Amino acid sequence: MADYMTLMGADDVRSAGNTMREAASTMCRAASEIDYSLQQHQRFLDDWLQRFQAALEVLKEVANG
Repeated sequence: MADYMTLMGADDVRSAGNTMREAASTMCRAASEIDYSLQQHQRFLDDWLQRFQAALEVLKEVANG
């Protein structure tokens, strides 16, 4: 069996590089969208907690007369 090497041409290397760049860009967009979603969720929870605390204060005032 003959030993041999197959060399990739410049076009193949360029194509692989472009594919990797596109994949990296897609991963960055996905990470950015996840970060945005987590920020939105944090705002929602902060708002909900503030409203809940305000409702507890009202109940406390009502209970104390």
